[in-house]
Amino acid sequence: MSVSIQDAKVPTFANFVIGGISGVVAQMATHPLDVLKIRMQVSRKTLRNAALQTYGMNGARSFYVGLSAGLLRQLTYTTSRLGIYNTLLDIGEQHFGYLNYVTMISLGMLAGIMGSFIGCPTDLIFIRMVADINLPAEKRNNYKNVINGMSDVRKIEGFTALWNGAVPTMSRAAIVNGAQLGTYSRAKVMLQDTGYIQNGIPLQFAAALISSLITCFVSMPVDVAKTRIQNWRQSRKAPNIIAMIVNIIKMEGLIALWSGFLPSYIRATPNTIITMIPSRTVVYVACLTRPADRPL
Repeated sequence: MSVSIQDAKVPTFANFVIGGISGVVAQMATHPLDVLKIRMQVSRKTLRNAALQTYGMNGARSFYVGLSAGLLRQLTYTTSRLGIYNTLLDIGEQHFGYLNYVTMISLGMLAGIMGSFIGCPTDLIFIRMVADINLPAEKRNNYKNVINGMSDVRKIEGFTALWNGAVPTMSRAAIVNGAQLGTYSRAKVMLQDTGYIQNGIPLQFAAALISSLITCFVSMPVDVAKTRIQNWRQSRKAPNIIAMIVNIIKMEGLIALWSGFLPSYIRATPNTIITMIPSRTVVYVACLTRPADRPL
């Protein structure tokens, strides 16, 4: 192999395709945990009670409510954020070599903000489909699928309503992606420097475990506030993200900002692994299969 795996780069378009595919696979694998996390955040139930309530609605199928919205969210949000981040990271490393931690976090935050704005409508519908269970039957949205939900919001609330909660969504995405993508990239460098783990799946796996823990902890307060805002049902306008966080602390205590932490963390680890490993695996396969005299 004349070109190392680390030096090899995938084409720009592949960064987006791989990001979307890996996001869909991750969503399929972790969707039930996403459902439980959201229901804990809007109802303040324990994990056990949220799971029993969900199962009681329609059996195991209830854990996959909102799947169409979750998948479309991955095809918009994850495709954009991972494609943009990997492209910017490749460009930066080509011109400057290894980037420092602050730069990696900044690139992750930028990619997250851009991706979350694109995916905000699907995220809104996803939250509402999952949270419907906590409303009286006569007040539920009863969206049949993500397309039906987006159509209803556009007709009843207006087109711009699809971006309700866009600011907290983008704020959360900046934190999540800065922590996840930046920490993942930095963790790989640190693990390589130890000499115990080099390139390959074990390195990517270990880096994903580290980044998922940090990501979950720092993003949960904003995530809880975002979910409450997007599921806001009162006649008065929903408070902004800062006001919502302050209100949660006053009414429920500081610990409430980490509602749903356990399912979120259990979800975050495999989600990060499934999402982050495929792109570098493609590089690995490309290096092994391409002719020696053909540049990657």
